[in-house]
Amino acid sequence: MSIDDIEGTTEAAAAGDTEPSAIPIPFQRRSGVYGLELPRPTVPGTGGPSLLVLEELRVDVDGLMPTMTVSGTRTQLFGGQVTWIARVAWDAAQQGYTGTIFYRDGKTSLVPHTDVLVKLFGGFPFGGQRRARVTFTGGPAAVTRTFVFRRTAFREVGIEYDCASDATAVTDYRLHAHPNRPADLPDTHLTIESAFTRLGIAVTKTGGDDVVPVIKAGSDGLWTDIEMHDAMQVHWSKWADAPQWQVWTLFAGRSIRGHGLGGIMFDDIGTAQRQGCAVFSNSFISDPHPGDPDSDQAVQRLRFWTAVHEIGHTFNLAHSWDKDEMTRWIPLAEEPNAFSYMNYPFRFPAGEAAFWAGFRYGFSENELLFLRHAPERVVKQGAAPWFDEHAFEQIRQATSNALELSLRVNRPTTRFEALEPVVAEVKLKNTSFVPVVVDRNALLGERLTVIVSADGRDPRRWVPYARHCYLDDPYILKPGESLYAPLFLSAGLNGFDLAEPGRYRIHAMLDTASGEILSAPLGIDVRPPRSREEELLAPDVYTDEVGRVLAFGGSRGHAPALDRANDVLREAVERLPDSALAVHAAAALGNTAAVPGRILVQDSTDPRDREFKDVVPDPEQALPLIEKAYGNPVAAADTLGHIGLTRQVEQVAVALAAGGLGNPQEAARLTNDLADTLDARGVLPSVVESVRDTAAELSG
Repeated sequence: MSIDDIEGTTEAAAAGDTEPSAIPIPFQRRSGVYGLELPRPTVPGTGGPSLLVLEELRVDVDGLMPTMTVSGTRTQLFGGQVTWIARVAWDAAQQGYTGTIFYRDGKTSLVPHTDVLVKLFGGFPFGGQRRARVTFTGGPAAVTRTFVFRRTAFREVGIEYDCASDATAVTDYRLHAHPNRPADLPDTHLTIESAFTRLGIAVTKTGGDDVVPVIKAGSDGLWTDIEMHDAMQVHWSKWADAPQWQVWTLFAGRSIRGHGLGGIMFDDIGTAQRQGCAVFSNSFISDPHPGDPDSDQAVQRLRFWTAVHEIGHTFNLAHSWDKDEMTRWIPLAEEPNAFSYMNYPFRFPAGEAAFWAGFRYGFSENELLFLRHAPERVVKQGAAPWFDEHAFEQIRQATSNALELSLRVNRPTTRFEALEPVVAEVKLKNTSFVPVVVDRNALLGERLTVIVSADGRDPRRWVPYARHCYLDDPYILKPGESLYAPLFLSAGLNGFDLAEPGRYRIHAMLDTASGEILSAPLGIDVRPPRSREEELLAPDVYTDEVGRVLAFGGSRGHAPALDRANDVLREAVERLPDSALAVHAAAALGNTAAVPGRILVQDSTDPRDREFKDVVPDPEQALPLIEKAYGNPVAAADTLGHIGLTRQVEQVAVALAAGGLGNPQEAARLTNDLADTLDARGVLPSVVESVRDTAAELSG
């Protein structure tokens, strides 16, 4: 007989065969945490209670903002642990809540069933202690276990606040203080603690209220992450480099990152992270709101909101628009329209005023699902590391928010094959209604900064193999018009930043005359190798010389390292013919085989005896490679990107039409196919028309 069988028979008998009605009662809260009912099941042959199994049930079907979810964690000594989650609905016929288990984390064999029926009984007005009887069905034989109500809160967390000597702490707010609010919002005085506690996360103040001398931020009075971490270790009574349900919040003056940073979860040092956050009261969150007769209350509201927002990040909550980047948890859809602490008011699609008019001082349903039911290891402070920098930063854009910077990949998915070079596109757009003067070369030089980050790894700055220095070239960017530039992100002077399988987040920042412009993050997923061939070829591909040849679109060799790189690319075409890497390799090799050029050679032992020699096209090599690279223009566009593909095809087509290869019909076909592909993918009509003009010229 299994432990499940013992518990099922023993606990069902202990609870009795009958029970009062389990119909939901409006004035009787059922939601909360339940524990296995005593007496515990006995160990066969001993008659004594079993200590082999610990189990907790979380019921979330009533109270404030219920998610209609039931979850549990079952731990078996020497047998592992599993967390399961089921969405449920009331079933009048069975007088209980029923649903299917949609998530498991851990040793799934501990809860092998697929469905649950949860009956809640006892308590007022029926008398007796509140209980939950859960029947697991689907798969193995049905099992029933009974649980006893333990507490209302799904999590219990301690918190401390300290304040720098030049800052102001805001830890409470009256919800009717500002007239822009939901019409039926209760006139409640919220503290930070009650903001969480009323939603099922019991937050209790455990100490704090230290005054932190601003000199601890250095002579400039501007806080760095290191300085805040040092202050946390000194002033937080609960500090420990270990997982714990504890949070420290520092109300500081200003971050070294400037006026545009309102708050941050700074704690990313050591093995235990996500325990400390800061709110910067001397930042934009305290700026007056012109035209708002209740500006003082608007400022107070934003300060309070910022504190709860940053504390939310310590629970590993993502921004509302970043849900698809969460790690170690269910992939969630982005929620840009969420009336949530985790959304940015000024980023709300309908505008900031509309956000406050609908905000009920809570979290979205998916966020509450995470807070209340996700495995402890991904929620608990100090356990799983944060998956990215969690900050409330005003998106500072040049010329009164006239310009927008964005990163994208021109393909249906952001998943990349193992070994596939990652090519992205950076775009600078005038989103205003007036022309804006910009530098035409702004995206091509030192003013563009790109940061690559991944879970569990330090962020790295992408440093391309070549940087360009241009004189400023003033250009009038019309309303709605954009500048574009391709980015070969896989490799640079720092090596291959995107070699390891996993999820990455890429940010771009552009330094302009009127301020820094930040992009929204681009999330990509690099897949693991699919075959032994990919694994064997990886060490040869991830070399500096191969990275350079791919980044520059080919090399004519005549240097040992570059010859080796070309050999690796030929091997990739032969051994992985159906891969995206083969498209890049064929494009690089085909370009140098088709396009005439010059190389510097040394004809004697004297290093000064060098000369340039012309290299003529090689049709025998070029034509198969061109077909491999561009024969499927849709696949080529997906991996080479629109800008790179257009440049390469036009260059190769010109060579095809010239005397070396002498094939103008093929050149015209190649460019016409390119034009059709770009047109179908929504590329600017002016670009498509330019490609068609090239095709017409080449066909004669």
